[in-house]
Amino acid sequence: MKNFKSAKKVYENIEVPKELKEITNSMIKENKPKNKFKYIYSAAGLLLFILVGINVSETFATNFSKIPLIGEIVSVVSIYGKKITEDKTINIEAPKISSKDQNVEDIAEKINKEIESIINSYTQEAEKHIQEYKEAFIATGGTEEEFNQKNIVVDVSYEVKSQSKDHLSLVLNANENWANAYGISYFYNIDLNTGNNITLKDLLGDDYINISNESIKTQIQEQIESDENISYFGYGNDDSNIEGFETITDETKFYINEKGNPVIVFDKYEIAPGYMGNVSFEIEK
Repeated sequence: MKNFKSAKKVYENIEVPKELKEITNSMIKENKPKNKFKYIYSAAGLLLFILVGINVSETFATNFSKIPLIGEIVSVVSIYGKKITEDKTINIEAPKISSKDQNVEDIAEKINKEIESIINSYTQEAEKHIQEYKEAFIATGGTEEEFNQKNIVVDVSYEVKSQSKDHLSLVLNANENWANAYGISYFYNIDLNTGNNITLKDLLGDDYINISNESIKTQIQEQIESDENISYFGYGNDDSNIEGFETITDETKFYINEKGNPVIVFDKYEIAPGYMGNVSFEIEK
């Protein structure tokens, strides 16, 4: 859990290039009349793709598509990228939120910058991890050809969890197919009437911590009793001696589902063994 908090602080402190907004807006504006465009960048042109760091000798393809207006308040533009080298492939689908409402636009721009910074940092770190893995593989007798056959893929994507005239809830996901421990998820819940981030307190009231804790603990117990393959640290027959779930915090991640209920999400290894993956709990309002 400490690793995830540490990673989040690193991402939040990354400085976003000031050219980012100008370049992205310019590219979107130029291609606004059509639904989908595809561009191939090479050499110096690659340096203009601001979502990830790019080597001059590599090729990157980008694509823009516009999702219909959400409640006539915001629109979400998907920015696609694919970076291919001999030993890896990086796929990117990143959201860009925009609105004609100034209140919403301010927070949308803040989230856009954070997302762009996260993607920048994540892909750079992924390339570093892959290079270290490659060097270790070759040092222990492997060949470059054998390493290239591993087909290492880095994926960055997003999903709109729910939308209405009053809110937008989406999640940004990033992972590497050879090292699941490096996966991260960031959730964004926006009040489209005020432009503010929606909190668990907004959805569940002043007693949101106790309401969430009681619901999560009850659901954990029910899951363990109904399926012997389910396990959580500190519950049931767990003998890991790892502290189990006790309470949520203001940093606990969640999204809003189609029913309007918050769904609290815990990262892999955070409150359960790795084979459980990310675990989530819907909290009834």
